Amino acid sequence: MTNLYTALERAAGSTAAAPGLDGLVGGLLAEVASGARPLRAVVHPLGFYCLPVLRDGAYGVCVHVFDPAPVGSGYEIHCHSWELKSSVLYGRIGNLRVGVYDEPARPTHRAFEVHSAGGTDEIRPSPRLVRWEPLAEQTSARGETYTLGAGEFHATMLPDAAPAATVVLGRTVPGPVDVVLGPVDGAARRVVRQRCDAARTARIADEAARRISGRDSAG
Repeated sequence: MTNLYTALERAAGSTAAAPGLDGLVGGLLAEVASGARPLRAVVHPLGFYCLPVLRDGAYGVCVHVFDPAPVGSGYEIHCHSWELKSSVLYGRIGNLRVGVYDEPARPTHRAFEVHSAGGTDEIRPSPRLVRWEPLAEQTSARGETYTLGAGEFHATMLPDAAPAATVVLGRTVPGPVDVVLGPVDGAARRVVRQRCDAARTARIADEAARRISGRDSAG
């Protein structure tokens, strides 16, 4: 685990982020905007821009920048193969935890496994037929932190239809796979994630850094 991950994890806290988190993430975004930290923003299929700040074995750090109009295919019920800690940098994020239950007789959805490599998601139908029901719904505002376990189904939304951003710390664990719910009769599909060019990445990072620092109206 790198010193950067450790510092961010401590600053993120368990439920409330320390004041220093804004400075740490704002500094990272300033490096991205200036080109000192070379990376490209990715248009994520779930509806946000992803800035992959760190990849270190099982550990990863991303900044997710949400726009009121989803930039991808929209918010979907899904689970990750990794556990995450997500701290809101500005705006508000809604997170709906979902119960998914086997229902071979009268299913509403099929579970699709997502296998990602090289910026491409292979979304493959599995034999698992299910139904789902909403569980707890949580809205987190700036400075608040929420966690999700690997394999825990959820959906993310913008309750205010306003810009928002989070810093996400992830740790891959053995066993679970990435899964998204889809139509019972849905077919396999492939999604190629769009990478932004350097100029667009810089604009996304700079705008997010400005909002974190309060130089923009979103908070």
